[in-house]
Amino acid sequence: MAGSDRPVSSSNAGPSPGPTSGFDSQAPNSPPTKSALHSLSKKPSRGRAVLAVVAYAALIFLPFLGSGRTLTQHEVIVAQPAINMLQDGNWIVPRYHTDEPWVDKPPLVSWIDAALFSVLGFSEWAARLPAALSAIGLCALMTLLAWRFTDPRTALLAGLVQAVCVYSFVQGRLGEIDMPFALLIAAAHAVLLFRWGDGRTDLPFRQAALFHTLCGLAVLAKGPLAPAFIGCAVLGFCAARRSWRPLASVLFTPAVLCFFVAAGWWYVAAYARIGDLALERWSYTYVNRIAGEHVQGRQSALVYVMNIPWMLAPASIILLLGWRAVAKRVAAPQNHFERYLWCWFLFGLTPLLVSAFKAKHYAVPLLPPLSILAAMVITTHLRDWGVHARRLYAVLFIGVPVAGLVVGGIIMPKRDHRRATAEFIADVTARVPPGETLYTLGLAQSSVFPYIRCDWRGINRLSEFAEVLQRADGRPVWVLTLRGYLHAEAARELQFEELGADRPRKPHLQAQAHVFGRVVGGRLIVTEETEHELHEMAGPARGP
Repeated sequence: MAGSDRPVSSSNAGPSPGPTSGFDSQAPNSPPTKSALHSLSKKPSRGRAVLAVVAYAALIFLPFLGSGRTLTQHEVIVAQPAINMLQDGNWIVPRYHTDEPWVDKPPLVSWIDAALFSVLGFSEWAARLPAALSAIGLCALMTLLAWRFTDPRTALLAGLVQAVCVYSFVQGRLGEIDMPFALLIAAAHAVLLFRWGDGRTDLPFRQAALFHTLCGLAVLAKGPLAPAFIGCAVLGFCAARRSWRPLASVLFTPAVLCFFVAAGWWYVAAYARIGDLALERWSYTYVNRIAGEHVQGRQSALVYVMNIPWMLAPASIILLLGWRAVAKRVAAPQNHFERYLWCWFLFGLTPLLVSAFKAKHYAVPLLPPLSILAAMVITTHLRDWGVHARRLYAVLFIGVPVAGLVVGGIIMPKRDHRRATAEFIADVTARVPPGETLYTLGLAQSSVFPYIRCDWRGINRLSEFAEVLQRADGRPVWVLTLRGYLHAEAARELQFEELGADRPRKPHLQAQAHVFGRVVGGRLIVTEETEHELHEMAGPARGP
């Protein structure tokens, strides 16, 4: 009965998920045969299956985590505020690279980075560890979810599929927000699935409190996109159940206070600290991004159509091969588990499609449920194709870790053009005398900041740098900037002593080469035109 709070009974379960194998249509509560019991007795226990998946995922995500390549611009957006937190103690409203407060991104992952840096010191390995551990945790979570509603073999395969997907390998080895965010979103969905997957639609207080806490932490990781993802999935599940009970059980509970406590306290504290500036930054970051008025503009929905199949590979290929069985299975009226998995993915796309700004990595939290569905297809292949399927998937699950070791340990270090720039930055900035401040001019969201080895301050406005020169009163001012700025109209009368410059990776990128030196005289030409010129040049300055 739609909206019932009782698990579906065996009399009307049909093909509802339970301890069945893949797409086997045996009723979940029917007594297994003797041969089935004998077969299950050979399967690993749940604990052993999870440990096996964790070990397998660790082999993919942990080796060469720090030595593969230098930090990217998006990684520095997370790591640099963490470094600044440890230096100045501003944990609520940290700085990024200037003296201005940085509230564009919620600080949860930066807090985790700061905690790691305080123990391990700053390193590329430590900056990427939260993402790698989140990727491993996501594999374990998919195993546990599949174990609850399918059979042990499918559960084990779900964790393995999650580990070998392209997006897992990429985002699980980058110190960005997306993988910790995906783990929190998946954990919140898992709370609902463990309750609703067998036909119930209620949500007892303890589960509701855990669900809302996880949703709140997801907001604290990446902002209001979290409740949009989860809310759309719940609405889709309500449509599939033809009942509002799932939505009501989520919203009309005292446990909703856990969400506001977990998510809201930082926004209140940040507003109390910097006032309307916080509202301006949040409006620009969230509202303007949705409306297409952000600096990054508008994108077509083709961003997701073109990229999701590749990001999801090889699970996307597996699902394509088994699409008939997948469609037949999800059409069963009592198959609540798999219907919720599809709602998680399909209805979760809604806020991404509504937003004018689109980026492929935004879809990462929507992809984990497809690993479980792909694992079900693999189970049918193993049953129907026999030895041929075992050989095929053995190559897949053995080949991916080997390929990952080769890519992470050999290919990526050789292709890392940022390494020379990072070493140059570390070398030249170490020459700044103690007690002196280095000023980075116009580097915007650059990836070089964590490699600076002296006291420094970022400046993006010519008027601010003109004030620095005025206060210096003729004394040399240490500067790290781009060659393009030194050739700009604003610096035409500036006397700059160049002490070092990195080599651009291509001749036509000469203007983006980092230049280190001292301003020893002259003046800066500050007009609306020169300020606009600096602002326009900030685009290429976002990374070496």
